[in-house]
Formats: sequence, C-alpha cells, structure tokens
Amino acid sequence: MKSLTFKLGTALVTFLVGLGIATAWVMRVPPNGINPIQLSEIPPDSPINANNNRALEMVFVLDTTGSMAGLLEGAKQRIWGIVNEVMQSSSKPAVRIGLVAYRDRGDAYVTQVLPLTNDLDKAYSTLMDYQAGGGGDEPENVRRALFDGVRRAGWTKDSSRVSQILFLVGDAPPHDDYADEPDTTATAAEAVQKGLIVNTIQCGETLRTKQVWQMIARRGQGQYFSIAQDGGVQAIATPYDDELGELASKLGKTFLAYGGGAGAAGETHRATATATMMTMEDKVSREAAPSAKAERAMNKVINAEAYVGDLLQDIENGSVKLDSLKDEDLASDLRTLTPEARKQEIDKRLAERRDVRARIVTLSKQRDEFIAAERRKQNGGKETGFDAAVSTALKEQLSRKGIK
Repeated sequence: MKSLTFKLGTALVTFLVGLGIATAWVMRVPPNGINPIQLSEIPPDSPINANNNRALEMVFVLDTTGSMAGLLEGAKQRIWGIVNEVMQSSSKPAVRIGLVAYRDRGDAYVTQVLPLTNDLDKAYSTLMDYQAGGGGDEPENVRRALFDGVRRAGWTKDSSRVSQILFLVGDAPPHDDYADEPDTTATAAEAVQKGLIVNTIQCGETLRTKQVWQMIARRGQGQYFSIAQDGGVQAIATPYDDELGELASKLGKTFLAYGGGAGAAGETHRATATATMMTMEDKVSREAAPSAKAERAMNKVINAEAYVGDLLQDIENGSVKLDSLKDEDLASDLRTLTPEARKQEIDKRLAERRDVRARIVTLSKQRDEFIAAERRKQNGGKETGFDAAVSTALKEQLSRKGIK
C-alpha cells in the first residue's frame, strides 16, 4: 500500500512538473510580430484555421518600377512567413490576399489587379511573376494604384468579423499633375468609410514621398513605416529549407481533384485542377527561394484552404462528406471501388498526408529556433525590413477586430 501511494505521488509530481514546463514553453512570445501558436501545439492531422469565420483580407499595392527590385524579392521571400504568423495567432483567422502592381503612364502597364483570394498559391504565383521595370521620372501613378486597391480588390462588404488592411509600398510620390486621377488622401478617406485600414511603407528616403505617405497613413487610420530602399528583408538560410521544400512538393502530390460531374466535362474539370496544382508545384520548385519554400510548407499544414478543390482537404475540414458525393464527381480510380474500399483508400491517403505534415511541423520548429539564434547573433534579434513593418501593423490592427 505504501509502495502504491509513493508511486501515485511520484506520478502526480511528474505530471505537474511537465505541465509547468509546457506552460512556460507556450507562453514564450517572440520579440516581433504576431504571437504565434507554438508548432508543438499544432495537430498535423487538423489545419488550425478550419471552420473559422474570422478572417484577414490583406491587399498589397506595390510599386514595381525599376528601383523596387530589392523590395519585390524580399516580399517573395517573406510573404508566406507573414501569412503564417497571422494564421498561427490565437484567433486562427483565415487569410485572403489581393495584389495591385503599379507603374506609370507610358510603362508596360499602369496597374495590374489580382482581387482578394483564399487561393494563396495563386497570389504567390502572381507575386513571383512581378519583375521590376519601367519608371524613369521619379513620380509614379500612385493615385490610380491606391484607388484600384480600394475600389477593385474585391473587399468583403460585410466585414464585421473580417479585418481589412491595405499596404501601399513604394519609393516615389504620386504625380500631382494627374488631375484626372483620384486624389490619394480622398481615396484613403473613402477606404476608412468602407471599413479599411490604409498603411504606407516607404522604401528609401525621398522627402516628398515621406510627406505624402505619412498623410495617406493618417487619413487611412493606419501606420507609416520607413524602410531601406532594398526592402531590408533579412532572409536567413537554414539547413532545413531544402527538405521542407521537398516535403511541401510531396504534400502537393497528394492533391485529389473532385467535382465537375460525369462525362468528358467532368474528367476535363478534374484533370485541369490537377494540372494546375502540379504546375504550381513545379513553378515553386524552380523559382522560389529556399526560405519561401520552407515557409510555404508550413502554410500547407496550418491552412484549411491550402489546396482549392482538393477532396482530401475538404473531407478533413468537414466541408464535404465522402458518402454524400456522387460517383460522377470522383476520380476514375475511386469510382470503381466499393464504398467500403473507397473509404479505406481515402483514409490511407489522409494518413500519408498526416505523416508528411508531422515531419513538416518537426522541421519547422527546428528551423524557427535556428533563425532566432542567428538573428540574435546578427543584430540582437531586431528586424526593420518590409516583413517586420507588415507584422507590426498587423499585430495592432487585427486586434481592432478582436483578432489576436
């Protein structure tokens, strides 16, 4: 009896010590950006923002003229990390991204608009395609760019549970002589009336740009940031990047298209969806920076909408039930199976996906620790670039809608 009492007491003490250590780990907060959920808390079999109606709509209005090459490359490297910080915050919001690329009259284009989308791969692919060029005279058509960001980005009208945040990023002031284009401060004021927040990020030190950017941010009830001309992004290579990129590609190959109905039209629908996904995986593999591949891998773990039109994902997040689907909406290899065998096959594929996710979570945790240590060596952990500016603004502005 005494031996049993001693064992129970020992077990209780061990549990309490373990609980204390776990609590201390969870409560640690990084010095910059959104307070993330620790990777050890993320179940690899369940995306953390599933069935959550809180959301962030975020539009980047980006100067893509010749002087902005450094900023564009930095944005391509860090956009997944920015999104992941938001998705791992305690509110676990979904994220939709829109883009407005702008230059000036006489360039290849004045603006190119990608409306807000939950297809983050589509947004990233568009961002990867941006190349710096054009410009020449200092002012750019900022007036049209900001107007398109407010009017043409497809913002949700009922925004009671949606935080809507715009970032105007550039190094040159607007053309004051474009009287036929909307005034930037008037557009910022209109944005506020629609429930949007407008932030400005200035690359470089042009005084005229600073004055206008500060005025836009004040009128847009946002924040103004000044960063280095090259964007100031500090991308740190890690020994985990390559494997994480490979795991993301492996995860992408588990994509299972469905829908479209019977016959040739249905087969074409599913084949097109699969081809689109495989093309994206190939593009990321060839063109993305290793750090971006690694952070994209983590997004595929935490994002309940990581793969648009994917049967496995939709079964996991509860938006679709396998037994309620019509046979004609399934891939041909599933249609030939009995319902029981079909379920077994789906369960097998889900298990394979969970195994890959678990490895991504483990490596991502090690990668985060490596990066934190390297940053402390370099500059005491301080970050002052594009990604830090966006994270700082998001931390404060998401809280206005109760997203923390």
